[in-house]
Amino acid sequence: MSDSRVPKRVQAKRPKDAGVTLVEILVVLAIIGVMASVLGLSVSGGARNAGVLEREATLLSVRLERAADSAALNGTPAGFRWDAKGYSFLSLQGGAWAAHPDAILAAPHSVDRAVVLSVFGQARGQYLIRSDMLPSVTNPDTNSPVPLQVAFVGSKDAWNVVFDGVTARSQRKLERGRP
Repeated sequence: MSDSRVPKRVQAKRPKDAGVTLVEILVVLAIIGVMASVLGLSVSGGARNAGVLEREATLLSVRLERAADSAALNGTPAGFRWDAKGYSFLSLQGGAWAAHPDAILAAPHSVDRAVVLSVFGQARGQYLIRSDMLPSVTNPDTNSPVPLQVAFVGSKDAWNVVFDGVTARSQRKLERGRP
């Protein structure tokens, strides 16, 4: 029988001034990466908000055109009412304003709380959608029609809806300093 001994593994002691190991550096970098990702996701509300603004502007464009079509077909004006929480559509029925007969337009629509809705710079009000498909607001100086202008503003983005009595188009509002 051979007397072969397995040498014991000797653990080297590190000097106190040796610094940090590669494993320790990688662990710290991984922790910093995870924290940066969490912070980036929580701060980037503007990027998510941009999609919300575009959807809100597109939805309002479609609903304004639907209300205008309904007003023209029925020969009765419709109303667009807005406030800080959202908007709804009304119809003139029997000489009084009531919920719109079209269920899609009658249901009040709430906007996301991060979105600011304003029409002609006002946070609340009403706008008449005429059955003759002309804008209901005129410029007092020129007596020319002024299209309805609705703004959806978020933290980093803004969309406008312009309605001329017949068609509504939504467009991204360009930031200052951009072409």
